[in-house]
Amino acid sequence: MEPVQYSYEDFGRLPTSVVRIMGYDMLEVPKTLSQRILMRLYRFLCLGSHIVCVAFMIFRIMEVKTIDSVTMLMRYGTMVTYVINSDTKYFTLMQRVAIQSLNSKLAELYPKTTLDRLHHLVNEHYWPKPIVSVIIIYISSSAMVVVGPIITSMVSYFTSHGFSYMHCYQYFEFDPEKQSVWIYVGIYVLEWLHSTQMVISNIGADIWLVYFQVQIILHFRGIIRSVEDYKPSVDHDLDDQQFLAKIVDKQVILANLQTDINGIFGRSLLLSLLTTASVLCTVAVYTLIQGPSLEGFSYVFFIGTSAMQVYLVCYYGQQVLDLSSQVAHAVYNHDFHDASIAYKKILLIIIIRAQQPVQLSAMGYLPISLDTFKQLMSVTYRVITMIRQMIQ
Repeated sequence: MEPVQYSYEDFGRLPTSVVRIMGYDMLEVPKTLSQRILMRLYRFLCLGSHIVCVAFMIFRIMEVKTIDSVTMLMRYGTMVTYVINSDTKYFTLMQRVAIQSLNSKLAELYPKTTLDRLHHLVNEHYWPKPIVSVIIIYISSSAMVVVGPIITSMVSYFTSHGFSYMHCYQYFEFDPEKQSVWIYVGIYVLEWLHSTQMVISNIGADIWLVYFQVQIILHFRGIIRSVEDYKPSVDHDLDDQQFLAKIVDKQVILANLQTDINGIFGRSLLLSLLTTASVLCTVAVYTLIQGPSLEGFSYVFFIGTSAMQVYLVCYYGQQVLDLSSQVAHAVYNHDFHDASIAYKKILLIIIIRAQQPVQLSAMGYLPISLDTFKQLMSVTYRVITMIRQMIQ
């Protein structure tokens, strides 16, 4: 007995659920009035806390005196680049109408019958456990960066008999001898909501991008399998030409859908790659300077999951590039020898179209592929080495 085949809605649950963590309902799923009010209030708190924290960060940078060491310089550098990266992706997610429109087009194209879903191998394209694990680890490691200071303070309380009132961001100053403990609680809640807004914006946009790319990949694999399995003959030439006409139409549709994806996400991809590289550099150098600690351990996990986040986007970009090109190989290798001349002419059209592969690109200039990831990591490593040598 074949397992139940996943529906299009099943694929969309992960990206929708992740973005909802910061109170943003991408697909506007119907809810009760009280649920809508609570969701909007929570979203307002996350966004408001983020604005307040960024304003304080800018104030501290302008004040200069708080940045009194290389360690603090690296920490502020990390925060600035991460804020830019997260806010860029947040504004990408704000294109809700465009994302909903793209989602509807892909939903219409998704295989409807169980037989079609089996042919497209939809269950094999469903969110792999390693990807889900990376997402969970990324969110958890980011949360640990915020939770780490209060854990350290609690350890200090039991070992040194004194609560140290540590918190994540240095641009909020707290003096336990002069200020109420509730101010400390308020600062911590503010920092938590601010971090939630940044982390979910950062990972959420990439999950939506991967979600859409998986759908494009699914359909290209379906085209390749259909062509490879098809056996044309002059005896049913009209049916053969209609079959190829559907393939040509689907090629055009998928190319247009990828253009829509590039239009939504492409503008932020280039800046995202640059800021991610900067975050990796500053976090790595800060961790090396700080040495072994709970915070440093959290940052090591954060570096790994951030690199994996970039890798996932580049990997699926590579998949789209490869599969759209492989359509030509499938056409050339399938058994077309008994087909009519008209059928073979249409094959040439498909091959010619496949010579310009569909690809994920940043602003139409930089193709996103595994080669992009390799170059990014190479440059990042060189910059980390250079900064470390300058400090030493």
